[in-house]
Amino acid sequence: MTNESPVGTEYARTRDIVAASAVLLLLTAVLVTVLVQAWPPAPGTGPDGRVQPPAAAVAVHLPGWSPRLTREASLFTIVLAAGALGSVVHALRSLYWYVGNRSLRRSWLMMYLFLPFVGALLGLIVYLVLRGGLTSPAGGSSDINPYGITAIAALVGLFSRETAEKLRTVFATLLAPAQPGRDQALAARITAVDPSSGAPGTAVTVHGTGLGSATGVRFGGAEAPVTDVTDTRLRTTVPPGAVSGHPVVTTPGGPATGPAPFTVG
Repeated sequence: MTNESPVGTEYARTRDIVAASAVLLLLTAVLVTVLVQAWPPAPGTGPDGRVQPPAAAVAVHLPGWSPRLTREASLFTIVLAAGALGSVVHALRSLYWYVGNRSLRRSWLMMYLFLPFVGALLGLIVYLVLRGGLTSPAGGSSDINPYGITAIAALVGLFSRETAEKLRTVFATLLAPAQPGRDQALAARITAVDPSSGAPGTAVTVHGTGLGSATGVRFGGAEAPVTDVTDTRLRTTVPPGAVSGHPVVTTPGGPATGPAPFTVG
């Protein structure tokens, strides 16, 4: 008897896959359009050959709405759009991997819906941290390289999970840890991996404790999604590019390493 909820445990249907794909592709088109239109203009050259300051505002044309953005506002906009685009890339790669392996569960569809928003917000947070720490108080938006912050925001969105873990690690050293409450999850621990070897595509069951919040399993440098997660067990599939070594389960409370190496091959 397990405490696993039956909600979303069934496999995604064709219409679910088509709807998720359509939403992600439409969102991609909108984000690229916003990113291009909100891009701050470069300084121009006047008739006398002198460098002229860039235009004070840029216009973004959307259906039924055409706001004019100052350079400061355009920087915020491209950071949000780039962070969301990075997360869309992550979501598209995950979607075709799940669908290709015929293991997409309906419970994962919510992740695809919210991941672009998470990437956008994380990109904005990292931008504010960098902007506050790496520029002087007298520096203005004209001193910011839009290519640099866009690249950082896109990478933050693409690796949103790693970014959140890094931010948690950094600020855990600055802030007092939260007191564990009644519902505080136990630290994850792996007791066994079945089977102990297999080629990419092999179904693997991980046994242990505190696994209910697991989000993935790393086999070397390759990470695989998890399914059928309970507090004492989870299932996954050896991903392409996996290498032999101790499998690592990723959880919000920290990673858990397997007691024995897993042999890929």
